[in-house]
Amino acid sequence: MAEKIIDERNSAMKKALLTPVVSLMVLLVALAATPATAVTFAAGIENSRWQLSASIFECSLVHPVPGYGRAVFYHRAGEELEFFLSPRRNPMRPGKAALVLERPQWGGGQSVNDLGYVPVEDTHDRPIELDTAQSARMMASLRDGMAPTFTRRARYSDDPVRVRLSHVNFVDQYIEFQDCQSELLPVNFDQVRRTVVLFDLDERELSDSAREALDLVALYINADQRIEQVFVDGHTDNIGTRLYNRELSRDRATVVAEYLKAQGVPDEMIVTRYHADRFPVEGYSMPGQRHRRATIRLDRSGGDEIAPTALRDDIVIVE
Repeated sequence: MAEKIIDERNSAMKKALLTPVVSLMVLLVALAATPATAVTFAAGIENSRWQLSASIFECSLVHPVPGYGRAVFYHRAGEELEFFLSPRRNPMRPGKAALVLERPQWGGGQSVNDLGYVPVEDTHDRPIELDTAQSARMMASLRDGMAPTFTRRARYSDDPVRVRLSHVNFVDQYIEFQDCQSELLPVNFDQVRRTVVLFDLDERELSDSAREALDLVALYINADQRIEQVFVDGHTDNIGTRLYNRELSRDRATVVAEYLKAQGVPDEMIVTRYHADRFPVEGYSMPGQRHRRATIRLDRSGGDEIAPTALRDDIVIVE
């Protein structure tokens, strides 16, 4: 009788211990079986728009994505095509987003084309940016009726977030975007705002490469009505007398200014200055070609503060 009571007690204890474990397992299975709630940002057929902005300086094709922000194809003069997402606030977790091309249900052919993964940056300003090849492939897919779709986990949960581009109303704007691309200038302001032309020892004549660079500078000046002044500064190294170097630096500034005038730049816009060896290039203590130069700096209305030549590492130097 005593043994029976002990067995019943042991059985009850085992049941009591196993019940929470079983309940937890059931809960985990139930959670795993519950599908994550995907949040999809996309324009519908009724509100899908593509907005074109075109000039000789830049082309942009903007797709408003309701609830999210904008998807942008952008091509600046002198640079390559790019694509980026511009959300009001980035809902995606940093990491990698899956990029696929989805075909509408009514379309034929392969329903999904996997393009792999793209980085998602921890920022609310352009969290996703694509290079030229990926951008061009996306444009081609939209032209063909596909819907590029980015999928990534949400910033503060494991639910997936999807941003889908609509091909509706894309083709006509795409054709005009291509027309804009064909008319872009070969350079942009940042690429010509400060140009340096180098000279050999005692030389005051322009090389072929210098003329080619000045052709681009003149082309941009004549195209951008916001350019107010063009400063041309002549320099030398410290070889020779101060008087000789002053005359040499003047000749270098003059030959550049005269070349720009011959390319249509108005005389009244150009300011020439010459400095001999008073302003050597920072970081180059020995005499040499880096000091034997003429600098061309463009001033455009609206500001654009520019650091002195010797402090900049993004100037265009033409040998």
